Amino acid sequence: MPPNVQLPAERIDQIPTAPSPSKAVVVALAVLALSLFGGAVGLWGPPVLDAWLSNKGELAILWQKLHVTSSLKTCFHAIGVVGGLCAIAGLLGFIRSKPTYLILRFTVLAVVVVMAALVWLVWQGAFAMGREGLEINGSKQDSVTAFKMWWGICWPAFAVAAYAWWLQLMLRSRSVYAAFTSVTGRPLRGDRMLESLRTHGRDPRHRKSLYGSILTHLMILVIIPWILSLGGCVEAYKVPKGSGNPVVAMVKVVKPKKKKKKTLTLRPNSAILFDQPDLDETEVDQIMEEKTEVTYEANPNAMAGNIGKGGGDEGGWPEGMDDYKIRFIRLEHDGAGWDDGMNETAADINFLKAFAQATGFRKIASKGESHSIALLRKYPDDGFPPFVYLTGNDSMGRVSTKDAKILRDYCLKGGMLIADAGSARFHQSFTHFMRQVFPDKPLIDIADDDMIYQLPYAFPDGAPAFWHHGGRRPLGIKHEGRWVVFYHPGDMNDAWKSPGYTDVTPEMRDAAMNLGVNLVYYSFNQWDDAISKARK
Repeated sequence: MPPNVQLPAERIDQIPTAPSPSKAVVVALAVLALSLFGGAVGLWGPPVLDAWLSNKGELAILWQKLHVTSSLKTCFHAIGVVGGLCAIAGLLGFIRSKPTYLILRFTVLAVVVVMAALVWLVWQGAFAMGREGLEINGSKQDSVTAFKMWWGICWPAFAVAAYAWWLQLMLRSRSVYAAFTSVTGRPLRGDRMLESLRTHGRDPRHRKSLYGSILTHLMILVIIPWILSLGGCVEAYKVPKGSGNPVVAMVKVVKPKKKKKKTLTLRPNSAILFDQPDLDETEVDQIMEEKTEVTYEANPNAMAGNIGKGGGDEGGWPEGMDDYKIRFIRLEHDGAGWDDGMNETAADINFLKAFAQATGFRKIASKGESHSIALLRKYPDDGFPPFVYLTGNDSMGRVSTKDAKILRDYCLKGGMLIADAGSARFHQSFTHFMRQVFPDKPLIDIADDDMIYQLPYAFPDGAPAFWHHGGRRPLGIKHEGRWVVFYHPGDMNDAWKSPGYTDVTPEMRDAAMNLGVNLVYYSFNQWDDAISKARK
């Protein structure tokens, strides 16, 4: 017997040794409860394993080659058999006799054995994956990810094994043993170990240090990585509740004045003209230009607020909420400049203030927000953000297949990605990323007369070009008639920054703000439609 299990004689004498029928009933019920776990694993373990491996091609091949898959299925069936034994032993436990006692002990020991086999098999499979350096969901696996996978699968087995170990201690205590066999006497090993755990053993300082060490390792190796894997929490997003109408910024169409082109002649009556025509300004081109060119003068008093949907006059959206707060959420990535303009230059807050002034919705966030793409899956179905913003000054870095799917699912269910290029390198990286997110939906040109450019501000010539790091024309991705991605290749947020951080004219700043208002208004409308459809 280990020294730390030995107790002083006076403490041993205090351990109850009289038969305890109530403890015997508790043990029988506890063993019976194990049958539920064993039956569930035996019934659902193999199909769940097949479903889990169905989208992990290389891992499925590796496990099949190493016979891990077949061994795990055999182990699941064995756990199911042991679960059946637990049901029989638990029922027999209500008939207290020595054979029943032995059956209970054997059954509980069998539980520990099959749990140990499960842990060992998963260990072999997980670390074989790490040794091979397989990629799962776009991420290369190593010893760390292998350990996390092993723990994620096996922690229930450890919990059940600890539960079975406690049952063994109970069965090895004198009070339970006497209840089944009517044999009384001095405390047994189980009594000593239970009492040692309760009182910290013969050397409390040593035992407490041991407990502290185990708890510390458990926190560092298991609990903290598990908490980090959760990814954090999010606050549900709601738009302003109410009903309103789109208020269009009125424009006045002014027909351009045709300039009479001067010609140089030797004399008025001469048949020779000394005018050399410009090949880029043919008569056909001039006619087309005259037909399509119009000048728009915006009425500064046309923007009246109360925008929204539903036909009311107070403004807002039917599926919103009263206690609203308009927020600006950015997506983080591994590349440089993902928060460009959003910290010291307060571009996002400047835009929210402009949105509040333009629309009349005064309750806005006092600071910007950012989180990873993975957190988009945390939002409830009726509280996801209508839009998220993505920018950068360099390549985005590697984005996992899992994150790409999360972003795709967010867009398809009603969200909108507003992206903005801060450099030519980001433009190249982003367009490649979009092929990963939407392999079946290419980025396409957004026509100048698209609805997104009409409400609440009118942009008759389409979006302003700004710095055009990736071209002059905004691009987008459509799904079922709705823009799910709007991408401006010209660093729109540069014109949102506070004065002094960027060299823009007042006209450029107003154009950038107004374009942003249109995009947010569009996303709010699409969000309202998606929520309304989901609730029906």
